[in-house]
Amino acid sequence: MEGGERVLLLCCNVPPTLSGAAVVVANLAKQFSREEMVVTGEGLRGGRMLTWRKEWPEIVYLISGWPLRWPWRAAIWWRALQFPLLLLRCVLLVRRRRCTAILVVFPHQTFLLAGYLAAACTGAKLLPYFHDTYVENCSGLSLRFARWLQARVFARASHVFVMSEGMVELYREHYPGLRCSALLHSFNEVLPDFTPPPEPGSGLRFAICGTISESCEEATVRVCEAIAQVQGASLMFLSGTPSSSLRQLGVLRDGVCHETVSPDQVVPRLRNADIAVLPLGFRGPLSPDEYRTAFPTRTIDYLICGRPILAHAPAEWYLTRFLREHDCALLVTEPSVSALLQAVERLRADQALRARLVRNALRAAEMFDARRVARLLRTHVSRNWALAPVEARTLE
Repeated sequence: MEGGERVLLLCCNVPPTLSGAAVVVANLAKQFSREEMVVTGEGLRGGRMLTWRKEWPEIVYLISGWPLRWPWRAAIWWRALQFPLLLLRCVLLVRRRRCTAILVVFPHQTFLLAGYLAAACTGAKLLPYFHDTYVENCSGLSLRFARWLQARVFARASHVFVMSEGMVELYREHYPGLRCSALLHSFNEVLPDFTPPPEPGSGLRFAICGTISESCEEATVRVCEAIAQVQGASLMFLSGTPSSSLRQLGVLRDGVCHETVSPDQVVPRLRNADIAVLPLGFRGPLSPDEYRTAFPTRTIDYLICGRPILAHAPAEWYLTRFLREHDCALLVTEPSVSALLQAVERLRADQALRARLVRNALRAAEMFDARRVARLLRTHVSRNWALAPVEARTLE
């Protein structure tokens, strides 16, 4: 980067942890050298790990992670107790590694606060990177704190990154003076050449990948109900979600399997399916803005897997609009099992449709190439921001 700039990438989940956020961080970090970036966050106790090479940016663990065998709800208090240590070590790391910018990833507000205070203490540029909405998804006492913190983060930030154009639209509506752009989730693999998908067999094979969280539980249950009515069909969950959680949802039944695989195995396993199913919730406990702007990280795996995508989400959600504009998935925007069954039969019968969707998905995936995403980040880090800060009170 110009002028010897160095970025401190601060995130709760960092490589070699095997989690969605850590994979996003890893894919981006691999495009930078050790002279350009330092990656830091929470060390994980136990669990599966990604490989990390010496030539990639240095990884420094600031605090100890919550043991995987213990209840996750207590992890919030665990991080809060370690916050003074997190902030102190973050400030020291910025100074010792001579970092000129802090790219801090949200959704963990403890780390967002640490990144904001570390930037204030050291004078480093603050570049918040929101993977999810913050204020829009809070209520009660947590809403008051979220408004306070987000307003000050926005006021200090040189630039605000979000993970999709849908979030850019939302933030420009809610915070008109905010300097904001999308820093897309990315992939490092070579984009495969187009190959027509194979003809489905008598027993259709379906696959769903990624975490089954509150953002997609309701739609996933309906998809599973529809697949259960397809004669001879099978379904594979490639997910880190515990089997116990899937059983509580009622989606583990006859003909359904569940596996947790490493990130580099997700796409090859999706290619064993005839149809890749991408569900996003119609309703649930999260805010409407969260559903509206969501763009699951796993979408990239779907786009490059070489199999037709059956997407189940409301018509007005950003994910649905993206898939429609690029014509890379068969969309079911009606929350009904019968509509899903009709879509399944259409995909089974129409070879030209399957081939068109796969070809267009590969074209759409080009925008998520990690090299393109890294170039955008380099541009913003190197730029001399001369604009006056936005007043905090206008962003609350």
